[in-house]
Amino acid sequence: MPETMTLTFERGSDSQWKIGTGSAALPVINYDSSALTPDQKANEHMGGRFLVAAAIACYTNSLWNDIKRAAGKPVRMTAEATVSKEKTDSMRTAFTHIDLRVQVSAEDLDEAAFDTIQTALYRGSLVTYSMEEGLEFDYEIERV
Repeated sequence: MPETMTLTFERGSDSQWKIGTGSAALPVINYDSSALTPDQKANEHMGGRFLVAAAIACYTNSLWNDIKRAAGKPVRMTAEATVSKEKTDSMRTAFTHIDLRVQVSAEDLDEAAFDTIQTALYRGSLVTYSMEEGLEFDYEIERV
């Protein structure tokens, strides 16, 4: 049986909502756009930002832990991701490419171990390769 993870969403106004993540470290994500201008609200793209944040979080966490498993000591890591979106053939906007760049410094990690980690992660992490393969969605909307 597949493992599952459930998140919850609650919205009661135009400018505020929250996501229950089920995480001990980040149990709730609160969003409040009430102080933003209409132009700022139009450019929030929170779903896309969360999508890219998930990719960065998973990929960098995998890299950090792989360095530790190789008996190295990760010291500092920075990452930057840029997402591109385009119109598809059916004229729907879709995210089409994520450029993810990571810089990491580590102690006690030889080049061979780093090369092995790098090669493995060029195949992606759980979230990034799941996104590459495509996820299946089932949708249900119920009026209450």
